Amino acid sequence: MQHRRKVTSSTIDDAPASLVRAVEFVLRYRLVLFVASLVLAGLAIGPSRRLEFDRSLEGLFTEGDSRLVNYLEGKEIFGRSETGVVAYTDPELLTAAGLLRLELLDSRLEALAGVESVLSLAHLRRPGAPLSAVSLREHLEQRTISPDELTTELLGCDLYRGRLLSKDGHTTVLLIGFAANTGDVAARDTTIAQIRAICDAHQPPAVLAGGPVLVNDVYEHLEQDGRTLGIVSSIVLALVIAVLFRNLRWILLPLGVVQLTLVWTKALLVVGGVRMSMVSSPLVALVTVIGTATVVHVAIRFREERSTFNAYDALRRTLVHLGPAIFWTCLTTAIGFSSLLASRVAPVGSFGGMMTMGAALVFVAALGLLPAGVLLGRFGTDPARAPGERYVAALLNHLVAAVERHPWRVAAVGLGFLALTSAGILRLEVATDFDENFRHSSPIVESYHFIIDRMEMTETVDLLVDVPPPEEQDLEGVLNDVRRLQQDLHEVPGVAGTLSVVNVLDFMTGTDKKNASTPQWLSAMALETMTPAQRLQFLRLFQPELVAGFWNQDRDVMRIIVQVGEVRGTKEKLQLVHAIESRARERFPRARLAGVAILLTYLVKSLLADQWITFGLAVAAIVVTLMLAFRDWRLGLIALIPNAAPILIVVGVMGWAGLKVNVATAMLASVSMGLAVDFSIHYLYRFQHERRAGKSFGEAIRDAHGSVGLAMVLANIALVAGFSTLVISEFIPTVHFGLLVSVAMLGGLAGNLIALPILLRLIYSNTDDVQVVSSPAGNGVQDEGAEDAAER
Repeated sequence: MQHRRKVTSSTIDDAPASLVRAVEFVLRYRLVLFVASLVLAGLAIGPSRRLEFDRSLEGLFTEGDSRLVNYLEGKEIFGRSETGVVAYTDPELLTAAGLLRLELLDSRLEALAGVESVLSLAHLRRPGAPLSAVSLREHLEQRTISPDELTTELLGCDLYRGRLLSKDGHTTVLLIGFAANTGDVAARDTTIAQIRAICDAHQPPAVLAGGPVLVNDVYEHLEQDGRTLGIVSSIVLALVIAVLFRNLRWILLPLGVVQLTLVWTKALLVVGGVRMSMVSSPLVALVTVIGTATVVHVAIRFREERSTFNAYDALRRTLVHLGPAIFWTCLTTAIGFSSLLASRVAPVGSFGGMMTMGAALVFVAALGLLPAGVLLGRFGTDPARAPGERYVAALLNHLVAAVERHPWRVAAVGLGFLALTSAGILRLEVATDFDENFRHSSPIVESYHFIIDRMEMTETVDLLVDVPPPEEQDLEGVLNDVRRLQQDLHEVPGVAGTLSVVNVLDFMTGTDKKNASTPQWLSAMALETMTPAQRLQFLRLFQPELVAGFWNQDRDVMRIIVQVGEVRGTKEKLQLVHAIESRARERFPRARLAGVAILLTYLVKSLLADQWITFGLAVAAIVVTLMLAFRDWRLGLIALIPNAAPILIVVGVMGWAGLKVNVATAMLASVSMGLAVDFSIHYLYRFQHERRAGKSFGEAIRDAHGSVGLAMVLANIALVAGFSTLVISEFIPTVHFGLLVSVAMLGGLAGNLIALPILLRLIYSNTDDVQVVSSPAGNGVQDEGAEDAAER
């Protein structure tokens, strides 16, 4: 029987004594570390389950953001509750029977505990009888007006047409004021589910849309992703690793490292008072990537050492050789994610902090689980060879041979492809339309398009204007300025309509005197003789809440509701915002837009700019880290190129293909950079190891390809399989993120296997007599001539 050799510290390729002692300490106390890791995991399970999502719009922005300030000001001054929209089409809508169905729907919705108010045609007054308390249905039943006459009257009223009633008079909208959201997520979820059930049961069926519903659906999808994607990705990874290594131990170890890291990370987030955001759903997948790649590299190197040494010494040598590389890969990944902290988009910065912590904890989890996990028990310590592994190894040998024979031809083709594809970056756009974040078959998108198609409206924004205090103002002049401003805004392309207190005052004088009762006729005559300012004072006495919705006299601010048409594209939306504010400031210098639509428009505007800011920071920080790791500025720079180039290619292809940047793909460049550079670190470490062992440049490259290259291929197979699970998400940014990061990582694999050898040759131009770079582990190694002299 063949006995595998036992070694001492002095036989591990002259590794630094401090590193060897550290590895021996870890191995000696491996059971203590293992038990301690499990105990800490047990303590962390409880807090980790309390991690919640921050569903507030305010949580999407940094404190002090000017657009957030405007939004909060409008919300505080006019006390607008969050509004949902229920709509349906009924050909008999403006008949007594149709209006009765509307009243029943209105009453069912208003009876819900989570609904504060409902505004619909059911309780509004006839334009021809604004002073009458009789409902539209009662007017028809009393035969004071015919259905056709009522239709004509309602469609001629600016307050109703396009807001509560479609232009054909068949589709109506009910505005649902949700009760104040006190943070009770379950209550809001229940209310929306109840409204949807009522809408489905209504005849004809109704749909539900609106900002609060959108936010609810986004986080419903994200929470569902959190529950399912983690399980699905773990199962997929387990199956892939089972095929690759065919060893239960090496199936459980990567899953253990990943789950341990996730439990610790989530618990620390809860303790720190941090909540998840709409871009946090890839947390599980990314931690899975880092943890699995780490274990796959250990498995391949351990199997290589086991051909000569017993399990203990093989693991000891593996940790000595890979320990520093694993440390630096986790550190560079954490640094790549930390660049996201510079983002002006709060959820992106928050996610950067989460992943910085997660990447660092992967190293801690691996240190706690792997030593004991590998050596525990007598049987099944060695991972098997993957099916087709020898063919992959042969392909890698042919690849490195081809690169060595035609380096400049390969480089020229690569540079040409990079230039062509990366030009698409100039065509990148940001996804500003919320329906682009969901699958077309989702209820929220179907509802959104139902309302757009029938009501010819999309969203409203608030234009806030300052007016003089009552004792200083010419009320007649102020109202005239508001009227003229509304006329100016109607000339702005993209503005579908406006609504202010002026329209309400005009509505009061719309009485049809021919059919009015004597009291109504006298009231109408009195109102017509009043000035607009007097009518406003009259309205303030009888319906103060209606005036307060448009004019807050305590804060001296008026609100004009601006209804915008369907405007798509970041540039077009920003131009519309600028045009509205510019027109308004001609009459009211401090006019400013507020509202949910404005917040979301400026949120996505920051995404594109932040992508390149954070990418630049990630590149700079990673290069500095690599220079420290290898103690050679040249290696730090060349490790950048094969990883940055695929990212530029992927982002450029996004531009050419018309894929828009969203809240998840805005992090693509920084995230991919932090992940892909890990392979370069392992490759360069192995290359330097082989050079210090006395091998020529070509031999060192081939050995690195045959060992680390193989581990990179197997790790990418597992990781792409894990990321592919993101395509089942209902949240489109998560789907795009999974696909694009997978492509970027495959590009990084190709870059490290093809471009890195070419770049190394630029440094080691003389492959026979070359200075060997200092050991990354810290021990300087003499050049080969000096080593020969020492041996003699």
